[in-house]
Amino acid sequence: MTLAGCNSAKEGVKEAASGMGDAAKTAATATGQAALAPAVNPVLDLLKKGQGEVAAGNVVAAAATIGGFKGLWEKAGPVIQPLAGDKWPAIETAANTLISTFAGGTPDAAGATAAISGLIGPLSALVGK
Repeated sequence: MTLAGCNSAKEGVKEAASGMGDAAKTAATATGQAALAPAVNPVLDLLKKGQGEVAAGNVVAAAATIGGFKGLWEKAGPVIQPLAGDKWPAIETAANTLISTFAGGTPDAAGATAAISGLIGPLSALVGK
């Protein structure tokens, strides 16, 4: 009987510790997302503006808008990288694709849309939008 009570108590402690671990992970995720928002939101705003311009058929305006991306990314990327964890390689690849797509001037609408959407997706997921 004593052993059964002891095992039951051990299981209770394990469950409680597991619950605290889950709560700590949830809190860390929320804190990380809060820290990411000031870096990610301006980037998302710029990307969404460019996306809207492409959707409206004004790829030239989108190219001008996205022209400001590289400077913004140079500031935001180093803040995002340590908080992005294993998502960083996909984000970095998408950012580099966006930069190269618009580097040669005005891309076609399909290429512009793909490059912009390719970065909006992972950044939005990162901040839970």
